[in-house]
Amino acid sequence: MESSVVVDRFGLSADVGEWLEEAERLPAPGRPLCVPVGDEAARVLDLFALEGRDREEVEALWPGDAGGGRGGSPGAWSAELWHVVECMYRRLWADAELPVGRFRWWPSLVDVSDVRLRVASLWAFAAMVAVQLEVQGRWGVPRSVTVGTLADVGAQVRRSRVMWGWLSLETSGWVALQFRGGLFRVGGLQLEPARLVSESGVEWYGEAEAAGLGEGMGVGGPVLRLHIPTGGLDPAGVDESLGRARAFARGCLGFDPVVATCTSWLLDPQWGEVLGEGSNIVAFQRRFTLVGEGRAGESDVFRFVFGSPVVDVERVPRGTRLERAVVDRLVAGGRWWVRTGWVRLS
Repeated sequence: MESSVVVDRFGLSADVGEWLEEAERLPAPGRPLCVPVGDEAARVLDLFALEGRDREEVEALWPGDAGGGRGGSPGAWSAELWHVVECMYRRLWADAELPVGRFRWWPSLVDVSDVRLRVASLWAFAAMVAVQLEVQGRWGVPRSVTVGTLADVGAQVRRSRVMWGWLSLETSGWVALQFRGGLFRVGGLQLEPARLVSESGVEWYGEAEAAGLGEGMGVGGPVLRLHIPTGGLDPAGVDESLGRARAFARGCLGFDPVVATCTSWLLDPQWGEVLGEGSNIVAFQRRFTLVGEGRAGESDVFRFVFGSPVVDVERVPRGTRLERAVVDRLVAGGRWWVRTGWVRLS
């Protein structure tokens, strides 16, 4: 089937059509697409940590038995839907070993009307789980790390429902990163192998200043970018992540970063003014040395604090100290910022 047929059938954008056309021309995957069914499907959904309404709806859509006799009819899946899943699966196989720091766009499909298409990436991811466990096991990645990373799928589905009001996976490109060897949950944080460069909102020093910081800190050097999963700011969990990060990268990923960076709204120093001592956010940001000037962070704050895809102070609650702080500063004419900070790894 040609991707142009799929684009016409579902009214997809031109950039999604180009992505599908490129994916359909990729070499055949190492294994044919095989979405798990029965008990194996149930185990995958457990690994994804899909729960409650999200799990019920995904099970009802599943092409066949999703475990315990629950599931949808494979006959409800058109050839066009399977073409999208196949293209996504091909893309994951082709990108399984992308060079460190290389990012490839992935369509979210959050606003299409067909719910199967909105979560089509889930079936491509499900078909990759067995490969993911095998490959990362050969790398020496502890199974607990791979399993902990897979659990982020459910967290992203939950966040997408909060933001948009329906079953979807808006951050499917983020989830795809873990199937490309680009994201690992180690302790309380997620680690992304990358390079020390300024790109896409991440900031780093110029060549002369970076070189002056010592070995391993130069532009283009290896780095672990830190990401904070839901509930990931517990100080003990952060300590564990930072304590294990460098040895994990050396032993499992084959490179030796001496530094980790984090680019986040959580590193805006203004939080110290409103949250004070004892806040996990303040304790977290004090671990880092800031670099650069930052960028506007209101959209990030509204996404992660309120689960809102738009910045609108009239539509969000003010029930917690954090929520009130966000809105009060904006009403007073202030701003929030995304900042990049770095910390040396032991």
